[in-house]
Amino acid sequence: MDSYVRIGDLVKSVEVYGRMLKEGISPNPVSYTILINGMCQDGKVMEACGIFGQIVKCGFVPSILTYSSLIDGMCKLGNLKDAFYLLKRLSDAVKVFIQMGVYNIKPDMVTYTVIIKGISEAGRLKDALVFFFQSLKKGFLPDVVTYCTLIDGCCKQKQVYYGLRILEMMRRNGVSPDIAFYNVLINMLFKESYLEAAQELFEQLTESGPEPDIVTYNTMICGYCSLRRLDAAVQLFQKLIQGQCKPNAITCTILIDAFCKEGNMDDAILMFDKMLEKDPKPNLVTYSCLIDGYFKSENMKSAFELHEEMLKNISPNIVSYSILMDGLCKRGLMEKASLAFHCAIERGLVPDVIAYGILIRGYCKVGRMAEALILYGRMLISGIMPDAVIQRTITEHILEADQRKYSTAQPHDLQIRSVL
Repeated sequence: MDSYVRIGDLVKSVEVYGRMLKEGISPNPVSYTILINGMCQDGKVMEACGIFGQIVKCGFVPSILTYSSLIDGMCKLGNLKDAFYLLKRLSDAVKVFIQMGVYNIKPDMVTYTVIIKGISEAGRLKDALVFFFQSLKKGFLPDVVTYCTLIDGCCKQKQVYYGLRILEMMRRNGVSPDIAFYNVLINMLFKESYLEAAQELFEQLTESGPEPDIVTYNTMICGYCSLRRLDAAVQLFQKLIQGQCKPNAITCTILIDAFCKEGNMDDAILMFDKMLEKDPKPNLVTYSCLIDGYFKSENMKSAFELHEEMLKNISPNIVSYSILMDGLCKRGLMEKASLAFHCAIERGLVPDVIAYGILIRGYCKVGRMAEALILYGRMLISGIMPDAVIQRTITEHILEADQRKYSTAQPHDLQIRSVL
């Protein structure tokens, strides 16, 4: 049974379990736990609960592993979109956790980590912290996995204070965070505009380790750019190319995108040309950023030329075509935008809600409501639901068209009425 569960073949494992019963072999707590674990991994938590009931019915005392498997399965069902079911599943998991005390079974750190992860992923960070501190009071020492689970919850909930306190606690308890942990924390600090704290943390890494990797540098450079500190981003980039850790395509693309957004096309092109000369080579995102930059700087000729060059070297995706369409639509060049849209389809690309939205807004902007409505209908037939922006655009322009029609017809109507 265990071997089948390990390779993910639950059906065969259940068949072995059924054969045991037919041959009069009574399952023991170990075999029950194997089956529960397999069912929970396969998302069949209700069936696992049924097996759990059989353990109790047979007079066996469920083990820590049994409870941990069941709690983990219930928490993983927290991926359900319906908030009601999400809370219900978490409630069930917590009930099982509490029930362990009835059988005088003490949960271990694995069990605590499982419940902390489930509750944290549901956005209930404070509840997760309650269980975390409860584990500390019981004398358990959380490992890196537990701390990483909490820091992930802090990032999703934008709780910088708790994130920094967790880091302090790790160090105090002798747990050494790895570089991945620091990368997540630095990213959160930049997203919440804690520039000085991010810089201080990065300096600590360069001085005492763990050694920053390319993800760390990219996170720092991206963070600087997001806060419009392009000077600091370039300075760190220069430091990077002089060290052992070399920049990758993501690093260069981040800077090219930042240069373009600042309207500094000269430096963007300079970095792009250097990428063409030697590694790292530009990727699809790099090309897309530069094309977008050309459009925003009103250099349409260079934008088209670069797009053609990109098609020779890299297979485009719907995002790169959307950037091209957006640049054309903003300038009222709807025939060319429509051509780009159909070229994308001919290449086997499937337009998403963003691509449809760009073209629909473009048609509305130039007053071509018939084409906009046809495209809107085509989007619905394709099974793509419009977002709020598309719906608002369509509604507003229909109302505007009706108002213009009414205001145009009104003098004529008044003239007829005056004759009558």
